[in-house]
Amino acid sequence: MLSAILLLIGLLSPLNGPSATAQDQVINSAARPDSSQVMQASYSHSGIKSERVDEFDTLSDISLSDQTKDVIGKKGKPDKVTHDKLTGYTEYHYKDVTVGLYDDQVYYVHLGAKVKEMKVNEQWIALQPSALERALGPADYIGQDGEVYTRGYSAIKIYRDAQGAVQGIDLFDSAAF
Repeated sequence: MLSAILLLIGLLSPLNGPSATAQDQVINSAARPDSSQVMQASYSHSGIKSERVDEFDTLSDISLSDQTKDVIGKKGKPDKVTHDKLTGYTEYHYKDVTVGLYDDQVYYVHLGAKVKEMKVNEQWIALQPSALERALGPADYIGQDGEVYTRGYSAIKIYRDAQGAVQGIDLFDSAAF
C-alpha cells in the first residue's frame, strides 16, 4: 500500500523530475554514473555494441519531433492507419512499430510484445535486465505494469506482465507521464 502511495506521489509531480522516494532508494540503490564517467558498453544478442544512453532521441528510428511526412519518409507507407475519433489520435501501424500522431506530430512510438531488443538512438539494446541496466541504468519509476526511464523531456516505458515478460515499449513525452 505504501509503495502504491509513493508511486502515485511520483506520478503527480512529473515537472519536478525524477526524485528518489524511499522505495526508489531501496530498489535503485546502485549509484548512477555522472556525465564525467566513461560510458559502459554492452552488447545485445545481435552483437551490436551499445553504450549508456543519456537521452532518448529515437525509438526504432522515429523521433517525437517527427511529423507525418518524416514518419512516411523513414518507414514508408503504413500497413494500416487507424483513427480514434474520441482522442483525435491517428496511428500508423508498421510491421515493427506503431506510431501515434496528433495534429501531424508524433505523440508516441510503440513496440509490441514480440520484440527481443529495441533500437534507441541508433543503438540496439537487448531487453534482458542486465543489458537494460548497462544501457539505461536503473529505472526512474517502477510500477505494477513495468518500469519507466526518463531523459529530459522524453521517457521510455517497458510494460511487463505479472511474470515479467515484455508486453510493449513506448517512447513518449515525459510531461504526459
